[in-house]
Amino acid sequence: MPSKDMIGRVLTNGSATVTAEHIADFARALGDPDPLYLDAEVARRGPFGAIVAPPTYPIAFMTQAMAGGMDTFLELGLNFMTLVHGEQEFEYVRPLRIGETLTLTGRIADVYEKQSGSGGTLDFVVLETEGKDAAEKPVFYSRNILISKRT
Repeated sequence: MPSKDMIGRVLTNGSATVTAEHIADFARALGDPDPLYLDAEVARRGPFGAIVAPPTYPIAFMTQAMAGGMDTFLELGLNFMTLVHGEQEFEYVRPLRIGETLTLTGRIADVYEKQSGSGGTLDFVVLETEGKDAAEKPVFYSRNILISKRT
């Protein structure tokens, strides 16, 4: 069972640079042809005055945000054979800007358990990533919930 003592523990710090090419690749991978993601001229006349990233774009940074925390991740004691991605949410303070490098901090935001309908125990771990700009101001938060069945 994951320990509540691990809440707040930082998994890792990393960084990621937002590029027009990466945003375009991400939008194409989603099958989203919105010109606000792909066309600089159209985006310049749009509500943000520049190309913006699709709302789920920070998921592309998860590897950088969590990569250094494998030891902590293993310490959680989750059952990897039953691990599923339960939920994902993004909260923006402002749109991401092309050319900016974000500092990413991944941490364990919460740990809890619930009884399943079949009588077993499910362990929940909430991982949070915070992206800050060069001025150390928050740009976005990403939260995902991992669920594993205790054996």
